[in-house]
Amino acid sequence: MTQADIVARLKKLLSERVRIPVARAQALDLETPLLKEGLGLDSLDCVELTLGMEEAFGLVFDDSEEDWLHHFSCLGTLSELVLHVKGEAA
Repeated sequence: MTQADIVARLKKLLSERVRIPVARAQALDLETPLLKEGLGLDSLDCVELTLGMEEAFGLVFDDSEEDWLHHFSCLGTLSELVLHVKGEAA
């Protein structure tokens, strides 16, 4: 699975799980901020997106990490997280 494949699926998850309008989700690039100043995701949105990612990619994320929110800064970091957890290089 490539980073582009993951990003496409993340955009779909943003529309399905977090209710971001499809056109807005599709317009996101790798560096578009996802949190407050950008798309406006909050911590509950991130939890919902994480659940969707676990289902979509067959992953289990380590919830013992204290500062997990930084992974949600943009699609680039989020897709790299998926690649890392899947054991694939970005």
